Amino acid sequence: MDPSRLVIKPKLRAPTPRSEQVIRPGLLELLGNALDRKITLVSAPAGYGKTTLLAQWSHAVGDSLSFAWVSLDEQDNDPTRLWRHIVEALHLVAPEEDFGGDVLMGMSVTGGRLIEISLPMIINVLAELHRRWILVLDDYQFVTNDDCHKSVAFFVEHLPENVHLVFASRSDPPLPLGRLRARGEMNEIRSDQLAFSEEEAACLLNETMGLDIASDDLRLLLERTEGWPAAIYLTSLSLQKREDKHAFIGAFKGSDRYIVDLLAEEVLAGVQEDVREFFLRTSILRRLTGPLCDAVVGREGSGNLLRELARSNLFLVTLDERGEWYRYHHLFSQFLLYELESSSPELVPILYGRASAWLEGEGFFDDAIRHAVAAMDYERAGLLVARHWYGYVLAGQMATVEGWLESLPEGQTAYDPALLLVRAWICTLSGRSEEGERLLTLAESIPYEGPLPDGTASVEAGTATMRGMFGIGGVRSTLEAARRAVESEPQIISPRAALMRFGLGSSYFLSGETSGARKWLEEALELMMSGQPLLRTVCLSYLANVATDEGRLEEAESLAREARTLTDRFGLWVIPQSSWVPIAFGYVLAKRGDLLEAQAELESGLSVRRKLPNPSPWPTLIGLLELASVRSARGDRDAAQTLLAEARTILEPFSHDAGIFPELLERQEERSLRTTIKRRNGSLRNNGKLTERELDVLKLLEGELSTRQMARGLYLAPNTVRTHIKSIYRKLGVSSRKQAVEEAYLRKLLL
Repeated sequence: MDPSRLVIKPKLRAPTPRSEQVIRPGLLELLGNALDRKITLVSAPAGYGKTTLLAQWSHAVGDSLSFAWVSLDEQDNDPTRLWRHIVEALHLVAPEEDFGGDVLMGMSVTGGRLIEISLPMIINVLAELHRRWILVLDDYQFVTNDDCHKSVAFFVEHLPENVHLVFASRSDPPLPLGRLRARGEMNEIRSDQLAFSEEEAACLLNETMGLDIASDDLRLLLERTEGWPAAIYLTSLSLQKREDKHAFIGAFKGSDRYIVDLLAEEVLAGVQEDVREFFLRTSILRRLTGPLCDAVVGREGSGNLLRELARSNLFLVTLDERGEWYRYHHLFSQFLLYELESSSPELVPILYGRASAWLEGEGFFDDAIRHAVAAMDYERAGLLVARHWYGYVLAGQMATVEGWLESLPEGQTAYDPALLLVRAWICTLSGRSEEGERLLTLAESIPYEGPLPDGTASVEAGTATMRGMFGIGGVRSTLEAARRAVESEPQIISPRAALMRFGLGSSYFLSGETSGARKWLEEALELMMSGQPLLRTVCLSYLANVATDEGRLEEAESLAREARTLTDRFGLWVIPQSSWVPIAFGYVLAKRGDLLEAQAELESGLSVRRKLPNPSPWPTLIGLLELASVRSARGDRDAAQTLLAEARTILEPFSHDAGIFPELLERQEERSLRTTIKRRNGSLRNNGKLTERELDVLKLLEGELSTRQMARGLYLAPNTVRTHIKSIYRKLGVSSRKQAVEEAYLRKLLL
């Protein structure tokens, strides 16, 4: 799936101001003078001109400020989707500032953990840019997700000084507004300020529209509408066709919604029948473009009609500079949809269905699913979810996919194998591996013929891919599942080809077959897209372990360092799977004899795996057993025994299918026992003590002197010093200078 399809570009442009709109210099000045504060909140009910005002401000500042814009909607209740649009909006304003790519890719992997990784990256990059930024989040009332609010609150709290954040909302957002207000960090514009003054109403009605309304009538209109801009705009359209304007205004009664409905009905009654039909049928759309409207209305020419209406109708808003995308004013849209549902209820699901079909064909899958659900065509909606879920999960938008599943009837997601597999992926990636396994088993029990909607060869191939990829079950069963997955879809063009080969390579490694592991892991690495940094990181870590077991320590260290570079670049440390990196690094360091560094790396990786849920126990076992070996070699028997006991507990459920681990555990326990016996004797390994001269050499080993330099300081021949060093190594039971120093400290030979 093309990642660019996950971003709706018309959402990232301020609506184009119209010539007949009233310019409001006082409010524009209020906005411009508040840039030293953190945020501006423009809060008022619908129809008060919030978007219009901010669009005018965007147009007025020109190139003097970097003005980024996001028009929000209900679908932005996925934190990853929300911030993906924000980052794209920032990048759109300053494409030369290359800060979007790494953040977006990291966001795809870290998903809901935005506050720990992605947001600090965004904040730091913005702070380093030598320009002033204004970021507008329009229609923030559509955001209701708590995680979204928390991420935005974090962003506000740590906002760089060169960024000013603007919220436009029908209600106050659940952010720490009281604290911001108390600190003097918030600028506020509310409905009483947005209401038209007599001067502004006169400007619209008399100067712009040429209606020549008398002062008394103007004041009466303001009194009846309370300065509500939407009502005054609609009144201006109605007054254009009335000879007795005084009588119309005098008869004006009601308030709020009644006034808008009354006047909107007049607007609708005054247009030709084909335009009226167009208005009503396209009211189901949040955003309009010519081809989409053609598909919904059932005739061609919508693009030209939209352009004409945008010029003549105040309630059609242009969303892009090219004039291809539009939306109705929210109040007018609500009125039109109500009229459609009242007059032609049987037509509503048909129109939603037409929109869904067009949107899917153009790659707008999120909107396609939403419209299918609105049409109550749940069978189609379920098919769309099962067909397009994978790209959204890869992009980190699991909340979006979960929202799709929740919008479907419960029975549908419980008995459709394709949807059960989607649910199993979501559960497993969220750390709920037991629930994921239950769903896999249920999917396997339901008869299903042929390939799945997402292109997977069969239900069996789908479940095998998951079991092989995540190591669900024992090692042998994982290996068998991975083999079945590759056999079911041998073509490397499959979007899951890399996953399948990774599963096969990793399970070969866990089975002790390093040659097979190398072949499949290297092939998986070649197939992995650049947009899969986490999978590349884990694959590199496995390959590093393979190289270590083959004795290729330089290659192993290089692979581990490459994995670490990816982890640092994309901020993957909060992801449990990334804990493979320090474990792989510690694994190779231990084999090289760098015990202190190995211990630190292994403990770091295990700490992450113990804190965060993860689907596979095998990396944890590798880390525990290697750390036990390191601690034992460094004389810490109690710690080694504790680690081995933890490993035994993890292995218990896999007693008959644990691959290399029972043998590794037994070997480590024997090694720990031998070390314990030797320690209890209180003797050195050759039952001898270091001589005084060997102690002198040992003290110099702690520094960085060469053998020749040590010999010169001790007034000995270099060969004599080498002989002493060999004797020290033999007596201490070590094989390197670093190990000798560590062992000497453990035995208190060095203080």
